[in-house]
Amino acid sequence: MRPEYKIKICGIQSVEIMDLCQELAVDFVGLNFSPRSKRQISEAQIKTLLQKRGSSNFPKVVFLFFENEEKEITHLTESYKPDRIQLIANDSYVSKNFFDDLYQKNILLPSFRIQKPITNLDLGYPNLDLMILDSFETGEGGGTGKKFPWEFVKDVDRNFLLAGGINESNVVQALTETKAIGIDVASGVETDGKKDPKKIKLLVENVRRL
Repeated sequence: MRPEYKIKICGIQSVEIMDLCQELAVDFVGLNFSPRSKRQISEAQIKTLLQKRGSSNFPKVVFLFFENEEKEITHLTESYKPDRIQLIANDSYVSKNFFDDLYQKNILLPSFRIQKPITNLDLGYPNLDLMILDSFETGEGGGTGKKFPWEFVKDVDRNFLLAGGINESNVVQALTETKAIGIDVASGVETDGKKDPKKIKLLVENVRRL
């Protein structure tokens, strides 16, 4: 029997949505600190959003960065100890040594933006247990709501979360047509730019039925 698919809800900005993710036993929640994102939160919001961390069913916490300075990433990581650090491959603000250090610490969750067919060899970090494969949009670190051709990743059989244009309507197709072990969703569970509880619940229900 296939293990249960993983669900990551990214770009959370309110306690209401964080509580819902905990209630639904979502696997990962993403807090976005990128200055390029409309979902950016400040350091002052972290403690409030994570106030129930450690309680039953609280999701693993992912801090997402894109075009953030390394010193800011280090500060937030050391201060709040997220379970994973999501960095965008080829982010010019982050050095290879910085990537490699997080990889060695087993907290790196790299996001690769897919523009063409790829194989395992294109992804690097051979011992990494999880990564994100997302759509590419110039100047964006993800969360664009745009889908890439899923056949581009048909030859990837490493553990990855599929991202990019996934919503409650196509999530079953996304998971059955790829080898993804789960999905990463931001705009796909939003209405007018805000997280929509109904869409989150429906997406989770559809995934859990698989």
